[in-house]
Amino acid sequence: MLDESAHSVVNIFKWFILATLIGVVVGTLDAAFLKLLDKTLALHKAVPLFYLPLPFALYAVAILSRKVAKKHKDYSTDTVIQKINAYKPISLVSILKGFFLSIATMAVGGSAGKEAPCADVGAGISSFLARMFHLSSQDQRKMMICGVSAGFAGVFGVPISGALFGLEVLWVGHIFYEVLFPALVAGITAYQVTSFLGVNYIYHTLPFHPILSELVFLKVVAAGLFFGMISVLFIEISKFIRVVLRYITTQTSMFWTCMVGGLVLVLIGFTVSPLYLGLGMDGINGPLSGAPLHSPFGFLYKIITTSITLAAGGIGGLVTPIFFVGAQAGSMFSGFLQVDSATLAALGLVAVLAGTVNTPLAASVMAIELFGAQIAPYATVACVISFLVTGHQSLYPHQRISMDSGKEPAPAPSSPRLRRRSTDFQQMPHRKALLNRVKNSAKHYWPQRYKQKK
Repeated sequence: MLDESAHSVVNIFKWFILATLIGVVVGTLDAAFLKLLDKTLALHKAVPLFYLPLPFALYAVAILSRKVAKKHKDYSTDTVIQKINAYKPISLVSILKGFFLSIATMAVGGSAGKEAPCADVGAGISSFLARMFHLSSQDQRKMMICGVSAGFAGVFGVPISGALFGLEVLWVGHIFYEVLFPALVAGITAYQVTSFLGVNYIYHTLPFHPILSELVFLKVVAAGLFFGMISVLFIEISKFIRVVLRYITTQTSMFWTCMVGGLVLVLIGFTVSPLYLGLGMDGINGPLSGAPLHSPFGFLYKIITTSITLAAGGIGGLVTPIFFVGAQAGSMFSGFLQVDSATLAALGLVAVLAGTVNTPLAASVMAIELFGAQIAPYATVACVISFLVTGHQSLYPHQRISMDSGKEPAPAPSSPRLRRRSTDFQQMPHRKALLNRVKNSAKHYWPQRYKQKK
């Protein structure tokens, strides 16, 4: 067992070794996952109407994830957040599920992201290494946080913001400073390993010069408000679709849920465009390069396809679709603000990330890593405003919120309120649960109206 030393130098050396090990292992797995995913996506692009088997593919993924090894369900970022905050380990079976089932989901056109498998595998591998070294529960938790940071940094090529994301996404209003050094080491090491193994990333240096005038500042503020509203829209649509498909499951079966969800995705791909299915990197790179949009409602189509995919049994992440939604929304809104479309697409990419998952600091730094230092003042303002607009909401329900964060505090895991919230659908009639969700959404948008009635 590794003993914690009171001497800071010994402690720094210990965590430097452990974090470097995590970065090497997770960076290697990141590279393997990304290369396998690229090859799989290249195959499906060569097949016309590759998304037609989506209903049956979603059902197969749902069966494998939920019926095979039922106890091992830690293959999403939200469940990993829950495990880390509860000081619980992640099993190797969950790692395998997250690694392969996410590839299967995106290969047939399911709209999901590539960051969840890498970050979740990073947390799972780190949890395994911590148990192998017989570390304390506190150190095991630190190792898992480092794994998330390494996974995120390796998948997007953002070593600093990747490390900050792993710290910031767990608990809104609280930064785990004691894990900051090892998280940075793990993120930088993972990025170096993936780069050495030939992984390519999206970097778009924007050709503009900062103009800190009142008019520009007001436009950035307006953009931040707009991206905050897009973030709220993403969260609310995801909640609504999740409740609707769960209602279908309780009334019929998972098979019909996958059929209905898959058929809607096939219709969108056939009647609108397959651009909004699968990983969707073309829908991100296009707006960032200043290319015209396929549709001004592209961000809405991606929100719907992502929400349906993950609610109908698909496995994958949310950050890549968030990038898609933000870039498309920014490019669309650029015409109203008379701003360069590529610049506003870049701001949208990071600002919607800050709003939907409550990570304004990581998103601001990410803007610098992806688009250059000149965008820093614009990105920071847009990210903070988007973060404030979303209120207490998040795409990750198990994300904790502190009292001093300026947002509504999340209840403790053992509180009756949280238990009621997580089981409300099972405890009340199904139609009442659906209406209750709609009512809660209405209260978020028109709080004054409900206060007056009360």
